[in-house]
Amino acid sequence: MTGSHRTGFGLQVEPAVPIKALAARVGDSDVPVRGDTLLLLFPEGRHGRAILAGFALEAWRDGDTYFSRSSPDEPEFTLVIGTERGPEDLPSGTEIWLDDAAPTGGARSGGWSRIVAQFEDLPWVRVDPDADPEAMPSHSPSSEPPRDPMT
Repeated sequence: MTGSHRTGFGLQVEPAVPIKALAARVGDSDVPVRGDTLLLLFPEGRHGRAILAGFALEAWRDGDTYFSRSSPDEPEFTLVIGTERGPEDLPSGTEIWLDDAAPTGGARSGGWSRIVAQFEDLPWVRVDPDADPEAMPSHSPSSEPPRDPMT
């Protein structure tokens, strides 16, 4: 990871995770879901654990169209680690892994193939609200919660 910032749910990790690339490397049901245990490998060699607070497409809906920061052709999920700590406690270069010693809730998701297929059929547009606020839909993206396909 290259950085993080505080949200109401924990620390949002940067960069976002390219879903198709991740899905090609792991088993279909190896989908991280809220509540799973994460293993943190810090750059100086320390280890830690954290709880996954969120792992989903950062998107919002206006009418029948979905808007997202990621490309419709290459959807990216935002990872949020549940913690009260700040970004200074999750230094750049920290590796984040699902904890192999802990059970995962991934079977509840229906698998990566279902998640990827779900996105391919949606009418959605890529926007960057930080770069072009005028490109935003008629209401604020915060008026609807991010779409979470894993629940």
